[in-house]
Amino acid sequence: MPRLTGNLLTMPRHREGKYLGGNMRYLPILVVLLVMVGCGNPVNNKGGDPRPVSVFVLPPSITQLSPATTPVNSVPFLLTVNGTDFGTGAIVYWNGAPLHTVFMTANQLVANISPQEVLFTGLVRVYVLSGGLTSNTVDFNVTAQ
Repeated sequence: MPRLTGNLLTMPRHREGKYLGGNMRYLPILVVLLVMVGCGNPVNNKGGDPRPVSVFVLPPSITQLSPATTPVNSVPFLLTVNGTDFGTGAIVYWNGAPLHTVFMTANQLVANISPQEVLFTGLVRVYVLSGGLTSNTVDFNVTAQ
């Protein structure tokens, strides 16, 4: 059993595979790191960890659609959305409706466009929702044949 003496945590010697197991041989190092860094609930601190952690999440941004235009009543196609800061759960929206989206990289998504999405001419507003944040909107042009 580990013992805490003042600020020093001591671990008894152990054989690999016995008690802690072969994959647990780094447990003493992990415990020391947790003691040094803290686990968010210091014993003698009033109000939480004195080292606040700030996490900045950047909103996704669309830089390019490929293709950027298609004729009305065209066949199904794949829309490639290039940009930045796409998360693995990012979803492409087509005039406010979510599309089946495949995450390629943090800079590229691919969405399926069915014939029903290109029944009418005009501009279609495309944006990405990723991590609860919405990207800029880019217009896709459905042209007359």
